[in-house]
Amino acid sequence: MDISDQSKERRQVQMPGHDDPILRHLEAYWQTLRNARQLPARTDIAPSKIDEALPHAFILQRVAPGMARFRVAGQRLHDLLKMDARGMPLGTLFQSGSREQAQQLIEAAFAGPAIVSIPLSSPGTLMRPALNGTMLLLPLRDRDNNSTRMLGALVTDQDGGARPRRFEIPQGARIRHEPIGVQLATAQLVPRAHAKGPDAARPALKLVVNNG
Repeated sequence: MDISDQSKERRQVQMPGHDDPILRHLEAYWQTLRNARQLPARTDIAPSKIDEALPHAFILQRVAPGMARFRVAGQRLHDLLKMDARGMPLGTLFQSGSREQAQQLIEAAFAGPAIVSIPLSSPGTLMRPALNGTMLLLPLRDRDNNSTRMLGALVTDQDGGARPRRFEIPQGARIRHEPIGVQLATAQLVPRAHAKGPDAARPALKLVVNNG
């Protein structure tokens, strides 16, 4: 799936998570921390201001192109993965067929920088129902003014059940990609060839703009 630019026309189209109160509150708080030239800093985030979102929220650190790890993760991530997400690659959340696309989207959010909202689904089985959700990504700057941190949240339409869940990005789903319009540095990162884990050994990133 192509990464779509947010345009005036597309702002009239309902984006993933637009009607979720948790995601709307988190983004509204993030917007209050912005100013004309900078993203919010990682140290600006006050947990007391996002109480309702905390179980769903996380902080990512960019460690290589297209690769990020959870530095902080709420209880909801633990419940879905059935393990502590802290230190795990973001790719842990995704089924193998969607990891490359997830890489493209996370890199777009960091490098833009951009707000990215992604619809997710976890297929059902005889023992558990299908699960649908939305992941919101909101860029942050680090102490060196590099775009290497990300505030995010994952909400789903029901509990995940007793077994670990992995998500895919539905084919043909609309993805929100909204460039913020600020220029930040990006840190020198380890090439993907040296990375390990679910996000390693992927093809070079290719962003395709589709305004359709």
